[in-house]
Amino acid sequence: MSMRLSKVLAATALATALAGAATVPAYAATGYDRCPQNRMCIFTGYNGSGVMAAFAVGDADLGDSNGPTGMNNNTKSFYNNSGHHWDFWDLRGYDGAIRHSEPYVGGRNFGSAWVNRVTSLHDY
Repeated sequence: MSMRLSKVLAATALATALAGAATVPAYAATGYDRCPQNRMCIFTGYNGSGVMAAFAVGDADLGDSNGPTGMNNNTKSFYNNSGHHWDFWDLRGYDGAIRHSEPYVGGRNFGSAWVNRVTSLHDY
């Protein structure tokens, strides 16, 4: 085999390999993996499914027009992907019954007593 033919075959093989690599789909995060580092995320579905809202410090009223919409009393799971303690309340303004999360606990479903009950949350 001539040197020129070897170079052509090698270039063709490389081009084919690169074309194949370009067709590999990118990984799209799903579930709890969507939660950014150093954030508390809440989800409208179980196991990190549904709509997600991510927080750095919290929200005093998920029912107002500031911040994420559709989350007030509509959460089934959370992911504490931060180094902070977080509290969830069933009333706006950090009032009412409280549920606590330790830092970096990962993803959790709210127990039946807290499904669709969170109205405000913040770190401390």
